[in-house]
Amino acid sequence: MHDHKLIADYFRKCFVSADGLWFMAVEKDADFEKALALDAAVWEVLPKIEARTIRGLIEAGDGVEALHKALAFKLEAEQYEFDLSPCSPEGFTLAVRECPWVRHIKKAGRERFLDRISEVICSREYGFFAREFSPDITVEHARMYCAVDGCCRFRFQAAR
Repeated sequence: MHDHKLIADYFRKCFVSADGLWFMAVEKDADFEKALALDAAVWEVLPKIEARTIRGLIEAGDGVEALHKALAFKLEAEQYEFDLSPCSPEGFTLAVRECPWVRHIKKAGRERFLDRISEVICSREYGFFAREFSPDITVEHARMYCAVDGCCRFRFQAAR
């Protein structure tokens, strides 16, 4: 019998590699902005699938508290280093201290693209993920620090 962590690590590496290879192939065929635009379209769908899958796995319902629980699951599973503020009826804050995507992009020597990728992808990803728990939850990318040391900060707010 194989170790479940080993299997999970294998699939995580395959997913990240496939994403990076796909992006670079489109970039080579067209250009960076075209690859980013197509990637953005993917990140409008994938977070919905992730949210629905996680909701089923952890038996979460709707609303900001369910989002908080699902986001903690997602980020832990994807090996982020993060802090989630306590959840209130108004919402919560996410501080990402270490992002696995940033690590991979830096390892590939492509850190010059980090700010642009974050600008286009991150708010989109978290926004579409959050809307699966309520169309009234908004996400603000309050602070972005991909290319330098620091952390990104997101505010998830429920409608009042």
